[in-house]
Amino acid sequence: MGIQFSTIKKSAGSNNKTELIVIMLLVILSGLTGTVINFAYAYVNDVDLTNISKIFTEHSEEVGRQFFRTTAAIHQIFTFIIPCFLFWFIIKRNVVADYFHIRRSPLLKVLIFSFLFLIISFPLVGLSAWLNQQIPLPSWASNMEADTAKMISAILSVNSPVEWLLNLLVIAAIPAVGEELFFRGIVQTKLIDYFKNPQVAIWLGAFFFSAFHFQFEGFFPRILLGAVLGYLYYWSINLWIPIILHFFNNAMIVSAPYLGSSDVMISPEQPMSMGMIFAAAGALFIGYFLIKNRIFFIDHPPKSS
Repeated sequence: MGIQFSTIKKSAGSNNKTELIVIMLLVILSGLTGTVINFAYAYVNDVDLTNISKIFTEHSEEVGRQFFRTTAAIHQIFTFIIPCFLFWFIIKRNVVADYFHIRRSPLLKVLIFSFLFLIISFPLVGLSAWLNQQIPLPSWASNMEADTAKMISAILSVNSPVEWLLNLLVIAAIPAVGEELFFRGIVQTKLIDYFKNPQVAIWLGAFFFSAFHFQFEGFFPRILLGAVLGYLYYWSINLWIPIILHFFNNAMIVSAPYLGSSDVMISPEQPMSMGMIFAAAGALFIGYFLIKNRIFFIDHPPKSS
């Protein structure tokens, strides 16, 4: 029996390593393909893709927005969506048909509590943004953040409902699907398999999620957002939950300039408020309640993936 158990354990470990190698190769190859397509698209449109900050100075804002939307969509589709479905088709299709847990529609009560958890966690995210801004950045990082902020502002400053809908598609919908498939559907799942500890896996997956975006000033808030999405996926066993909430979060950012809402920025001089502390405590309490009563909210038992 000892020999048999050891053989099974080694086989499982070998499978995990093989799957990690496969997904990494798929991401690299597909991502490189997307990069080649983007450079070809830039060449055809006489745009220097190696100097993104000049796109909006050398071209009109409308041309710049259209170029960014196209290249961003190609990047997301080839870096995340295509590799994830190829991974399922090659590795998991004959083992776990619903590997990403997307075949079931989420229950209404799950959606309600998920939105409540996300909204009540916003003050905690705001607090992390305040802490993030207390960390001094070197001049090169500050300049890069300033260039990124200018580019994002130009992209979001749309002039028509069509452009707003295109931004919702490219900046909110496609990343919500692609990033959740990859970071929650694969990365978090594999980390749980490896560490056998959901807490470690969720927070480590959230760290990778934030690091991938290469934005220093939003590093801590994005970790917290990734953790919220990770906990909700683990709790609900339904990837539609983090996909919907990811879309909702991005859609608010995309829609604010178009609808005339001013962005709520966290100032480095803004003090910590008692309301922020109570809201953060409320988020932790609701999260604890959801995890402890997990079985009440799911419509099928957890299955090994």
